[in-house]
Amino acid sequence: MIGEQAMIRELNRLTLALLAGFGVVALVAVYWSVVRAETLRERGDNLRNVHADQRLQRGAIFDRDAVPLAYSVPDESGMMQRIYPDPAVAGAVGYFSLDYGAAGIEGAFDNELRGDDVRSGWEEFVDETLHRDPSGSDVRSTLDLDVQQAAAAALGDRQGAVVVVAVPSGAILALVSQPGIDPNRAEADIEALLPDDETAPLLNRVTTRRYPPGGALQTVVLAALLSADPDVSEAALSVMVPDAAAPVTLALPDEDGDTALTLACLVPPETETLTLAEAYSRGCPAPFALAPGNTLDPVRLWERFAAFHLLEPPVLAGFDLLPGEPTLLPVSELGPDTLQAEAGGQGTLLVTPLHMLQVVVAIANGGNAVPLHLVDAVRPPDADGWHPVSVPLYRPALLRADVAQVLRLAMLQAAAQNPLVGRARQGEMVVYGHSALAYDEPDETPVAWFVGFADTTERDEPAALAVVVVIEDEPDPGAAADVAGSALFAAVQATQPEQEN
Repeated sequence: MIGEQAMIRELNRLTLALLAGFGVVALVAVYWSVVRAETLRERGDNLRNVHADQRLQRGAIFDRDAVPLAYSVPDESGMMQRIYPDPAVAGAVGYFSLDYGAAGIEGAFDNELRGDDVRSGWEEFVDETLHRDPSGSDVRSTLDLDVQQAAAAALGDRQGAVVVVAVPSGAILALVSQPGIDPNRAEADIEALLPDDETAPLLNRVTTRRYPPGGALQTVVLAALLSADPDVSEAALSVMVPDAAAPVTLALPDEDGDTALTLACLVPPETETLTLAEAYSRGCPAPFALAPGNTLDPVRLWERFAAFHLLEPPVLAGFDLLPGEPTLLPVSELGPDTLQAEAGGQGTLLVTPLHMLQVVVAIANGGNAVPLHLVDAVRPPDADGWHPVSVPLYRPALLRADVAQVLRLAMLQAAAQNPLVGRARQGEMVVYGHSALAYDEPDETPVAWFVGFADTTERDEPAALAVVVVIEDEPDPGAAADVAGSALFAAVQATQPEQEN
């Protein structure tokens, strides 16, 4: 009897020990599956994540007319392959890679494309439990494939960037960065391209590459000159500027000592004295590079840099753009030579094409900025329609309306009087623009700029299509105008209302 009771006690102890052990195991399982689940999921060596990504039905990306730009299809083993029908969209759409991550729209809207924006924790648990492959949301971009293809074809194999935007909506119709990569070969090519600093094919030249603005900054300096007048009118463009056509020599700071860069009018005039409008039209540097301390308070120019947000990273809705802070010093710390270099666009101020796009947009839009964006809607799995994404409605004034109007006139005259700018005109487009050259360090490589827009106003509804083009190692500023004209013409064709039968 005593032996049986002892045996029962031992069995009870063993049972309690086993229950305690199971309890510990359960607590550990709950801890790692619930409390620390997110940590496990985020580990790069989590094979479940790798397997899930391989089987994830990533959402498709479409252009504004529902043309597919990226989608996923299963291979023979059931693993998903990302397909890009036209690599010309790579500058905007980007790429998706299991090994190297994502870029462009693929990266900025990764949560939506994975479906993380609509799938709850419970749904994710059920999918994992039932080994059910998840699906992501589709994304509708603002790109127009025809415009994108036209801009890419016009730029060709030259290094540079093209960006086209509809005003006042802020919808980007084309965004080209060249050279780029074929996103279909991202897994195979990226590692080999990473060390390529010379051509930098993985760098988005529209949003991230900073260039010296050179003569393209004349538009900003002209805005500062006009803004100094509290009630400016078109008469300001008729002011005579002595020695406007004289060449200007800028002293540029260099690691090995000061170097000199001599600039002249892009279109040489017959006389030295020009009106302000003529000097701007012909791309003459003297009235602008020599303006600080002469006809313009340097503080006003720095205020104009800030008003156009040239001293901040560019803004593109949904994207995290951090190309680095500019190195522009306070105006009070600069001497006359340095001020001239900055006003001439050959100082420390560097800008992206996206920066200059907002300058052009403000002129085309009565002085107001527009909310630049590349995506306007998402469609969750199994949904019937598109859900609009949040696009900032705030359109701050970057210029006074009267200043914007006078700048419009100056750009219209430039397109009419400067044959280099005029190369952007195609068909019956009314083009406003400015052609320019800049010189990139360290070997003063020429960079061709075109900034401008085509007026598409109809029935008293102000509208325009704005474009910025940059071509590296290009001494002919008219080449950028050629590209801009092709891109603008395609955009006009793509956005004009259908003709009534």
